[in-house]
Amino acid sequence: MAINTKSIYQPADPEDGKRVLVTRYYPRGVKKDRFDIWLRELSPSAKLLKSYRESKIDWSLFSAAYVNELKSNTESIESIQTLRSLAGHSSITLLCYEKEGMHCHRHLLKDMIDNPDLLAGAPPR
Repeated sequence: MAINTKSIYQPADPEDGKRVLVTRYYPRGVKKDRFDIWLRELSPSAKLLKSYRESKIDWSLFSAAYVNELKSNTESIESIQTLRSLAGHSSITLLCYEKEGMHCHRHLLKDMIDNPDLLAGAPPR
């Protein structure tokens, strides 16, 4: 099936399938019926997120650090593998605050779900 990405503020669509919130902090003004599951372990760490938002690091450094965070966290690896399995049977939509077209970790996460080789070198489960 498909792995989609959207802003949590965009309207839900029947084609979204399972809507997965992948943010560290709960989005303001969003009711819990806007998503099916919240996987915080797939969000960037608070420190990494702060560094990027304050422009202390650029997108390239953020991307590399985020991927390393995911690869070094057993819970994140398990969640990625679960989403990969789920996406094989139905559509999923990864949700975050950022508007579509903006740099956002959900696009990096989508790549990790789509490409098992990107988890190479991760510690075993």
